[in-house]
Amino acid sequence: MPDRCWDDQVLDAAVDAVQEGYRKAGLAVLRECRDYHETRTQRVRALGAAAVGQTAELRGMIARGLPQPDAADALLWLGAALMAEAARSQGEDPARSAATLREARDPLIAAAKLAPADATPWVELQRYARSTRLDAVQRDRAWLEATKRCPTSYPAHWARLQDLTEEWGGSHAEMFTFAREAVRTAPLGSPLTSLLPLAHAEFLLREGDRFLERGGTLAYIRFHTGYFRHHLRAELVAADDKWSARPRRRPYDKVAHNLFGWALLEAGEHRRARRHLVEVGNRPSAVPWDYGGDHAYARALVRVGLS
Repeated sequence: MPDRCWDDQVLDAAVDAVQEGYRKAGLAVLRECRDYHETRTQRVRALGAAAVGQTAELRGMIARGLPQPDAADALLWLGAALMAEAARSQGEDPARSAATLREARDPLIAAAKLAPADATPWVELQRYARSTRLDAVQRDRAWLEATKRCPTSYPAHWARLQDLTEEWGGSHAEMFTFAREAVRTAPLGSPLTSLLPLAHAEFLLREGDRFLERGGTLAYIRFHTGYFRHHLRAELVAADDKWSARPRRRPYDKVAHNLFGWALLEAGEHRRARRHLVEVGNRPSAVPWDYGGDHAYARALVRVGLS
């Protein structure tokens, strides 16, 4: 089942339908969000995961001929589904996974050409460029093309931050500089401020691995429990306040609530964390909770009295 970290009942129904083989439901929900980039990105990724194992059928749908707007939707969906298939098979068959991943490029490029104003194919190409370890020039291009079309795109900024992590060839300094600049320039009420807790999650994951590789479990526990202190805690609270200053429903709110809920709890801000975790409900996101080991989200709910 795909990660259902969204607040979109239409998408819930479409994902269920696609998993049962009703692909027209996927096209229908993509058709209705062509002018809403963040909703479109969220939906196409969920539908891509739901269509794992159905890429031949998606190709057939495209080959039979579709009106241009529908063709752009289907090509975008095919690219997302191929990336999801590649991720699913990576552990058991890396060679097949890599080959499947490479197939995602052409439909995404075609979708971008058919819908030149749409930022979504470029956001998906950001993921493609990172996953295939393309050079910085090509990663930069995808980021610039996405934000040229939607300067405040949450998924484009998320993908860019991932590009700047140590794991993908960046550095902690680059990652935090980007996250802090995103918070500084984000409009009041924008969930882009949650890029700051995302950067902290990536940093703690990477540094935690280093401690554990060296056998320093106790040292890591001390480091982790004392991490959000003084200016880091104040900075996190300020980012939370900026998002909360102008409440407005947005597609990636649940993702941001997960990130702030986790970070504020780690920082000892239990009241603030509880407010965010109430909004998360039964839709936790893989990041940051998977970084905390088994049952991390359940433990967080216990700590704030929501279990």
